[in-house]
Amino acid sequence: MSEREMELWEQYPFEIGKVSRVRGAFLCETKEGLRYLRETGSTEKRLRFENEILKKLTDSTGIPVDSYVENKEGNLITESSDKRTFAVKRWPLGRECDMASSEEILKGAEVLAKLHTGLIQISAETDRETENVEDWREELARHTKELLRTRNYIRKKRHKSDLELQILSGFEGYYEQAREASALAEAEPMAETYLCHGDYTHHHLLVHGNQMAVVDFSHMGWGVPVGDLYLFLRKVMEKHNWNQKLGESLIVRYQKVRPLSDGERRYLEIRLRYPEKFWKQVNYYYNRKKSWVPLRNLEKLQLLEQQKEQQQKFLGEMKAKGIL
Repeated sequence: MSEREMELWEQYPFEIGKVSRVRGAFLCETKEGLRYLRETGSTEKRLRFENEILKKLTDSTGIPVDSYVENKEGNLITESSDKRTFAVKRWPLGRECDMASSEEILKGAEVLAKLHTGLIQISAETDRETENVEDWREELARHTKELLRTRNYIRKKRHKSDLELQILSGFEGYYEQAREASALAEAEPMAETYLCHGDYTHHHLLVHGNQMAVVDFSHMGWGVPVGDLYLFLRKVMEKHNWNQKLGESLIVRYQKVRPLSDGERRYLEIRLRYPEKFWKQVNYYYNRKKSWVPLRNLEKLQLLEQQKEQQQKFLGEMKAKGIL
């Protein structure tokens, strides 16, 4: 453990045990349970807000979550000697959700539905002063314009890399998908917004016995709850080559706890039709265009192309069954 890390841990009112590194952070064993230290760019007010919501969420749903711990001075944010800011959380026991396990994936969908049920109820009692979310319809329209901007930029280059050639080779098909999905979104009414997790993936689900905890609410904000379901479903489907049986089971398991409205099903379908993974890779390239782009970005685009047919089959089957 470095001197700076020891300096930070010593500002908290618990005895430090074994400390280990975990995904950009440190996990410490204490008599009170696990504690998780990570650098943060958040404000004291934001962390207090998260703690308030998470306390209500646990009380209403029983879902284990992480929460921030006060230091010896009663603050949630601790400053290091080099002026960097850190926070410590109470951390649930468990390992990361196994994406190879259908059982754990479906459990994740069930927990998400319970999470949304609780957050929707809490949203009705929460001040929306801090609400600042881009309308999802405007977001898709903006992303579509960004795709075109990047295509035009690459076309003007005399010498093109393998990544740039890969982007151009599949661009027209993805761009047409983006335009069609954007047009469908534009016809939808304004969606109701509630507090959402904001980054619900397997990385933020911890399994311990029969219990599944949800962690890292740093992206929590006002949005469309089905946006969390969309992200989780898309990540699972990309890992499982758009397996129809698994995808259908995931949506059905969610709906056993929280049925989707017709508008929410349309939202989910439109988001799945929009080529977001392609946009993400293209946007990453454009923002890094003056520096080296890792080989894995080319590999991600190639894998995306390989899965394209399976994705379309999945969407068609879900639509035919009335799942979407």
